[in-house]
Amino acid sequence: MRKSISKIMFSISLLIVGVVLLLVNIGVISLEIKKLFVIIYPFLLLIYGLLSLYQIAIKRKSNLFFTLFLLTFSSLLILDRFQILEFKFMDFWRLWPLIIILMALGLIKPKFTFEINSMGKRYTTKSFRIGDVKYNTDNWAVEPMEISHGIGDVYLDFSKAFIPEGETELFIHARIGDVKIIVPDDLAIYVHAEAKIGEVRILQSIKDGIGNSMEFKSADYEEAIKKIKLNILLNIGDITVQKV
Repeated sequence: MRKSISKIMFSISLLIVGVVLLLVNIGVISLEIKKLFVIIYPFLLLIYGLLSLYQIAIKRKSNLFFTLFLLTFSSLLILDRFQILEFKFMDFWRLWPLIIILMALGLIKPKFTFEINSMGKRYTTKSFRIGDVKYNTDNWAVEPMEISHGIGDVYLDFSKAFIPEGETELFIHARIGDVKIIVPDDLAIYVHAEAKIGEVRILQSIKDGIGNSMEFKSADYEEAIKKIKLNILLNIGDITVQKV
């Protein structure tokens, strides 16, 4: 299996560190060069962390917790080198609250928690990490979808979409950000929305606080020729469904 760029960079960095430490221990490298290495290695760690972030954002690979830890750790070491704050290599244990923060944000081992009964239907899976997700171009094609998103807003405008006949079901699981849905006034919809922390607003109904869930079903939903079924789960942020 071909190694990713980040793994190759990590191997090279680890090799350089090992060789330099060996040469220091046997007295080949002078104290001055050793000091130079101490200054440089945080920048190597930062480069590797940025490459890992690229793998996550573009190729959706790598370990998010390790990447964020490495970026934070290397950045603090660099700030120490510029004498902005004091942070040494052995102070890495002080970053343990990152685990709690990432667990709270739902970024460690994210799971799509909806129970999806496909009943022979095919769902297009869309997975995003960071940034806004928008479906608002003219005549964008509505299809059964599972949208899983990390950090950023999700925006769907069904007033500009091509909606097929029958029931089209969408599952949206976002972790941090807002979810905004625009539907035309004559479109029949069913919405089940849940926000662990934040506001849920469906048309004129509003719930705010912690652990909010709400359901809405158009009066003509069963008889409608075209209808949209939305299942929305959001960890932190606001959910808005409005008609135009």
